[in-house]
Amino acid sequence: MTRSTLVVPAALLASSLHVIALAQGVKPRPQDTDWVAPAEEKARTSPVGKSPEALERGRKLYLKHCSDCHGQKGKGDGPLARLHAQRTLRPPYDLTGSEVQSFLSDGEIFWKVTVGYRKADKVIMPAYKVPIPADEDRWRVVQFVRTLGPERVQVLN
Repeated sequence: MTRSTLVVPAALLASSLHVIALAQGVKPRPQDTDWVAPAEEKARTSPVGKSPEALERGRKLYLKHCSDCHGQKGKGDGPLARLHAQRTLRPPYDLTGSEVQSFLSDGEIFWKVTVGYRKADKVIMPAYKVPIPADEDRWRVVQFVRTLGPERVQVLN
């Protein structure tokens, strides 16, 4: 059997597993990953004061950089979510879920947004330190992500 005859069945298997996982409602859980922030990063708190302007800035940055995978309302259903799931066999985090909201500290979310996540040669989540160079703006994204949780403030139409 040649390499090319093995690639197609492997791709079909991966797609099938993805469809089954989504049909069964499998959602990523923070403890399922080895992508864990160092303790000192988890303990960090935002230096940015909460204000309507800061939240609006975070919303705009989220929509520009995060919504392609996580969706406009944070459900993990953005236009690139299917590609993410094909590469990783898991959909992007549903940021509205109480498990994600309660498990991850603000510092850990900030760290994940800043450094991103790679597994071997696959980019699971891009690092946003360069596209969002100001620490304060990445903290504003964290503030906005917190509004997507179960006790969220209605900020999206």
